[in-house]
Amino acid sequence: MYSEERMLGVIIGIMVGAVIVALLLRFFNRDKKLRTEYDEMQKQIRGTAYKYAFFVVLIFEGVLLVLSMAKEIPAKPSVIHFMAIFLGVTVQVSYCIWKGAYIGMNTNVKRFVICMTVVSLFNFWVGYMSWRNGELLTGGIIQEPAINLLCGLMFAVMGVVALAKKMTDREEDA
Repeated sequence: MYSEERMLGVIIGIMVGAVIVALLLRFFNRDKKLRTEYDEMQKQIRGTAYKYAFFVVLIFEGVLLVLSMAKEIPAKPSVIHFMAIFLGVTVQVSYCIWKGAYIGMNTNVKRFVICMTVVSLFNFWVGYMSWRNGELLTGGIIQEPAINLLCGLMFAVMGVVALAKKMTDREEDA
């Protein structure tokens, strides 16, 4: 079990993260609105993407449940559950990117790409520093700093999907 201080730190971290996301949304959107605007086709595609992401998380958690009954998973529970969350987010975002429904009508794409690159690189850096300091594995168990590596990987996968989509769109236009 975690200490009360640790739990409070996690709760405060989530709250600060939510505030930062709200500020970034205003920064990303050209009209400075908190909400990104999508057309009807984009909304429909995003709904399908959420459905796929939900089922991926459900299946992943089900597999983890069965595996954990048979064998101890060599990772902290928070790392395992963040893997499920990141997998779901990656599926949802990748599907939306591929179908042209991720970037809203009022999104400043340049700001968005720069920020996502910075977030990915920052998380990789934090994960690397944790690995370098020997904090990534303790007694063969993957520790919480691995969450930063997972987050960096998630944003990197999204970037690769976006680049692949851009390249296929160029080929179709040519």
